[in-house]
Amino acid sequence: MPRPSVTGILICFFVLTAAPPTRAADADYPLSVDVTNPAALQEATRILAEELKLASRPQAYVIVDLIDRAVLIKGRGVELHRFSIEHWSAGQLADASTTFRLQTRPPVTRRKIEPAAGGEQPPISLDDMPTDFTLQFSPPFSLIVHPSASDDIGRWLRSKGREWWMWLKVWAMTLATGRGPLPQPWLHLTVTSDHAQSLAWTVTEGMAFLIRRPPPSP
Repeated sequence: MPRPSVTGILICFFVLTAAPPTRAADADYPLSVDVTNPAALQEATRILAEELKLASRPQAYVIVDLIDRAVLIKGRGVELHRFSIEHWSAGQLADASTTFRLQTRPPVTRRKIEPAAGGEQPPISLDDMPTDFTLQFSPPFSLIVHPSASDDIGRWLRSKGREWWMWLKVWAMTLATGRGPLPQPWLHLTVTSDHAQSLAWTVTEGMAFLIRRPPPSP
């Protein structure tokens, strides 16, 4: 991976040091960063350096900000849409230090048309988008999106059931072979159903994702 230019690093440092460490991110302060924390400063600099490269291209990209608990959809450096993360959990985040490219979009569930009603299949809309899905990336990374329980308890229970079943299969394979699957970073996000559908509607194959990680616990 090419190293960011000196000019890019200087721009990142200026943006970071211009924001007070205790102020939340807003239109004037793109990232809320504690500049007294070297790990937090390094992570924010990494994100801004990567974003400088993505913002030079016309394609939209996504930043999953685990510090500010938000998902940002951006284009040319401009924030197009933002929504909150209600809850998240993750593993192997130390390996999530690069730009990930989406391999495939989530599947769409089309509404059924009654044969007697006739007519053509309506175009795909936001309502056809799934509320719980898994996105796979290159390099290997999994992003699992769940709806919040308050929005749809049935879908939330089913998504949790799939999550537990996945963990059970990993445990069984480890018990049977003495070896688990190769570790790779993963991230579970809980968002509202509307926001999950909005994300599923927005993403495209090859879309770039950045993960802004919290500093490690002391």
